[in-house]
Amino acid sequence: MSGQVDVRKLWDAVNTTLHEGAINRPLWEAARTVVPLVIEEETATLVLGMPTNRMDLAGHLETRVNKARLQEIVQAKLGRRLDLRVIEGDTIEAYERAAEREKLRARSTEAAHLKAQGVSTAAASWDALNEQILMSHTQLESRRFVTSRVKFMVRCVRMTADAEDRIREREPGKDEFHERQLARTLEKVASLTDSPVVVVTLEYLRYRSSRKPRS
Repeated sequence: MSGQVDVRKLWDAVNTTLHEGAINRPLWEAARTVVPLVIEEETATLVLGMPTNRMDLAGHLETRVNKARLQEIVQAKLGRRLDLRVIEGDTIEAYERAAEREKLRARSTEAAHLKAQGVSTAAASWDALNEQILMSHTQLESRRFVTSRVKFMVRCVRMTADAEDRIREREPGKDEFHERQLARTLEKVASLTDSPVVVVTLEYLRYRSSRKPRS
């Protein structure tokens, strides 16, 4: 927060100095109208509250040139550089509401990022499995014989089931995503072996049933 700094006196001094410079009536009016609320020490930001019915003036405080001028004056008065942020509402209560909304937005953004990151990691694991299957197929000899293709299919099905267990363990809580990726992999195996996907899926289910059921 603002600590020992009297933000109102600080802003009064800013306004005085501002009027000693070049004439800029829109900026002057906006600076007179806005109310200094608090200095956020953690973000080094002076928060300014604009009355709701005068929010049209906020833009005059936020242009690159005007903001830089205000920051220069604040730095000269305070001895350190602060960012400036304008919020709607000219009371501490308005600031607290804005701060809470910002926290909620930050949490939502972080949650979305973590979710996307998790899906990306899981997708990379499934992609790696599919690459492994494709590489094994390129090394398969006598692919023209059905027996070779069936043996390859069985090997891929077991590879898929084993990899699936590891991926699900590392990336829990994404059952629908994993099911889609599993279906894609089984379809890939079916395509590579010229087999109906239902046959490949049946072999997969048989292999799974022969092992400990997946939790």
